[in-house]
Amino acid sequence: MIAKAAVDIAAPQREVWTVLADIDSWPTWNPAVRHAVCHTELELEEGTKFRFSTELGTLKCRITHVDAPHALSWKARVLLLGERVAWHLEPTDHGTHVEVEARMTGPVSRLFHRRLDARLQRVMDSLVQLLRLEAEARAIEEREEVARAAAGAGATTDG
Repeated sequence: MIAKAAVDIAAPQREVWTVLADIDSWPTWNPAVRHAVCHTELELEEGTKFRFSTELGTLKCRITHVDAPHALSWKARVLLLGERVAWHLEPTDHGTHVEVEARMTGPVSRLFHRRLDARLQRVMDSLVQLLRLEAEARAIEEREEVARAAAGAGATTDG
């Protein structure tokens, strides 16, 4: 089973990367993620392990590729399913273009292919939209903070 989704986000690539790579904060912007723990306090790197819980159960993951802020991939296992997820972020004139591909393998995916295939596509479509909303909200907040700081600096120099 393969699902692909893409979205254009009105936020800088670095901001989108920050949202995606902060695995511990996924539950704050993705209601499907009940709990997430990444086993590193540093930058993500190949081999970093993390896990997150959804209604399907807890997925145990390992990062297989990192090219910050351009690409992030991992493989995961839950029940009798294997999953590989690959994210690609590219800067555009108006923000960032994001593509994600998820591949599920295993006996469960073959047995329930039709039902799981449509569900996986809906999840991926929803996921890129949730990422867009969070990254754009953070970008707006950051612009507002810069504007407030500039206004405050102007008030002190004028007075």
